[in-house]
Amino acid sequence: MEVTAGGVKLTEGTDYSVDYSAGEVRILNQSLIDAGTAINVSLESNTDYAQQRKTMFGLNWEYDFSKNFQLGGTFQHLSEQALTTKVSMGNEPLNNTLWGLNLNWKHESQWLTNMLNKIPFLHVTQPSNISLTAEFAHLIAGQSHGTQDNASYLDDFETAKNTIDVSSPTSWIISSVPSMFPESQDKTTLNSGFNRSLLAWYSIDPLFTRRSSSLAPSHIKSDLNQLSNYYVREVYPNEIFPNRDQSSYNGATSPLSILNLAYYPSERGPYNFNPNLNELGRLLAPRQTWGGMMRKLDTNDFEMANVESIEFWLLDPFIYERQDGTLSNALGGDFYINLGEVSEDVLHDGKKFYESGMPVDGSQNYTFTQWGKVPTQSTVTYAFATTSGSRRLQDVGFNGLTNDEERTYSYYQDFLTQIQGKVNQAVFDSIFADPANDDYHYFRGSDYDQIQASILQRYKRINNPQGNSPDTESRSESYDTSYKTTPDVEDINQDYTLNEYEKYYQYHVSIRPEDLEVGKNFIVDKREYSPTLRNGERGHETWYQFRIPLSEFEDRQGNINDFTSIRFMRMFLTNFEKPIVLRFGTFDLVRGE
Repeated sequence: MEVTAGGVKLTEGTDYSVDYSAGEVRILNQSLIDAGTAINVSLESNTDYAQQRKTMFGLNWEYDFSKNFQLGGTFQHLSEQALTTKVSMGNEPLNNTLWGLNLNWKHESQWLTNMLNKIPFLHVTQPSNISLTAEFAHLIAGQSHGTQDNASYLDDFETAKNTIDVSSPTSWIISSVPSMFPESQDKTTLNSGFNRSLLAWYSIDPLFTRRSSSLAPSHIKSDLNQLSNYYVREVYPNEIFPNRDQSSYNGATSPLSILNLAYYPSERGPYNFNPNLNELGRLLAPRQTWGGMMRKLDTNDFEMANVESIEFWLLDPFIYERQDGTLSNALGGDFYINLGEVSEDVLHDGKKFYESGMPVDGSQNYTFTQWGKVPTQSTVTYAFATTSGSRRLQDVGFNGLTNDEERTYSYYQDFLTQIQGKVNQAVFDSIFADPANDDYHYFRGSDYDQIQASILQRYKRINNPQGNSPDTESRSESYDTSYKTTPDVEDINQDYTLNEYEKYYQYHVSIRPEDLEVGKNFIVDKREYSPTLRNGERGHETWYQFRIPLSEFEDRQGNINDFTSIRFMRMFLTNFEKPIVLRFGTFDLVRGE
């Protein structure tokens, strides 16, 4: 590739950069843009090089009848076989035959010399030569065999768009406090977590829903009504994509990996020390609470990558309310998405916490904040210590405190004192066992089996950080119960700095029954499907496709003017009165090609 400006060759990396995957050239030298200099890009495309099988053969013959007369001929054949049967226009395989004849004759003539001598003022003495050369060629154009429908295609649109999948649950962590809430400005007290309610994000393990599973607890395996629940059951591709070619094995199609967001607006989230609880330990103003999660993005320059929209398929979250006639506008709430720079400071204190920084040798390499302990030693790498017993001291969540330390920590003592007598004794005992409410629990467990916990209940604490990376010494079950093997860190993009900037674009989707209509609320399509449920009943469900153009943001926070540095993504739910489960069949950032 060669890029020139006004005939002067430019230098790659200094004057311009190339995104070879997207086929785009970006000018870095601003002076060229300001001057309006004409830019010329020349390149050689090797896209189809060596991508066809070719066969070529030929024959050439010549016969001398005399030294003055020769006759010859040529036969050539070229055939090509495309790499695939579906070929694009301009790249059709050839199947051509070429044949031809050629003749050479010459003769020495004294008679012609004599005739020329009769012309006045012309005297010729040497014999004259007469020669004749003739050629004939014929191209027979044929049609190559093996192409689909014996046709070529202008564009099949199979690569018209690419997607960046952001639906993997393990890529997300507990969110920092969104700046739209006033408590996000508080760095000195525990108030910034007062409205954090419980949000769980997960994909349900097939061991619960697969018919042939031998690991499913007996009370779940026999509960066909629970396995028929729309917010638990397996979802197959044909329910959302009826025209997609389904890859199958032994006649069974693999289910989709569904991203589930279960939001409980009146239940305390992790690190919520709000004392305004009712007798059952529930938050008193659920519509004011929020639950969120955030993640890093590997593709940061959306303009160069040509990311154009956010797109997802969402199952109707009000199926049962529609069935029993209890549908009302009060059921819904709001779903927000932030793209840009968001604070990595999960526990708002301005200090970077990472579990692997907690000392295991009895040293005092930490300081205290209102939340707990924060390591003070410099970050070398984010990895747990490997000495015996170290995991118990490091895998303690974002506050750096074990449950025993939480019960005696001075900042938490006020919370425990205020709720004592306000909540019933059983609730107080459960809160006292884990004041920060950050204990992790795997979705399997003998204790869950003993109380016959439902599938939804088993995933409520799956995203909590304390104890989510047990080693073999600290496991309580015979199987691996870890959620991850790396320490929890506030530095989610792991650049060894704590980003505290809030500079992002905010997108808003209404999750209310009256707003789930095609043509409004960013909904562009819907699918209705009637699955046969595990209990034998015929069900009915609706999936909605949302497509949010990046240019149609609701709000802009901070000094952000373009999409060249989108390092983080944050999502949160708020303004809900009752629990809700959002099931996403897909969740992508969409690139146009």
